[in-house]
Parts: sequence; structure tokens; C-alpha cells
Amino acid sequence: MFAPNSKYRVAVTPAKRGKGNQAKAQGDKTSEQRHKAMTWAQRLKRVFNIDVSICPQCGGEAKVIASIEDQPIIDKILAHLMKKGALLPPPELLPATRAPPDSDWFA
Repeated sequence: MFAPNSKYRVAVTPAKRGKGNQAKAQGDKTSEQRHKAMTWAQRLKRVFNIDVSICPQCGGEAKVIASIEDQPIIDKILAHLMKKGALLPPPELLPATRAPPDSDWFA
């Protein structure tokens, strides 16, 4: 029913997409417009409810000025942030630590 090629998908999805909705799919849009994917910002908001267009500190409008997608550059940035300890969560957000299990438990 939820599979992309199911003819029943149109009846159960909010966007009414699927094989069963051929009239809407053909519409006035070009094939490029029909197949255009969501932006990563739209996906973040839809899947994780994270709106990158709003500043988390002041609530004002934020603007994306860069999108880094090259893996070597991402690795360099993350390595630098890890050296500075910037990627560690605040102590109050870390889970409580547990003692290791008793060694005789495994025997």
C-alpha cells in the first residue's frame, strides 16, 4: 500500500501521490518539475522537525550561505571541531554512566 508503485498509495498518503493519481501527475508541470527533489532543508524540517530557516538563539530568520558536500572537507571540519571539544554535548545532556558488569556474571 505504501510502496511507490502501489495503485492504492494515492488513497493513503497525505500528498495523494502514487500510480492511482495519473491525472494529477500529468498536470501542467514539466518532467523536470515533477521529478525535482526536496531540498535538504525541507527534508530536515519534514523528517526531524528541524527548521534551519529560523535562528535557534533569537528566533529570527536565518539564511543558508553555504552547503558543504565534499567529504574530505567535511572530515577536516569535524576533526577540527573535535580537537576543540565543540562536538561534545553539555554534561547535563549525557546519559548516566554505568559500572561495568561483574566479571563473574560471564563465567
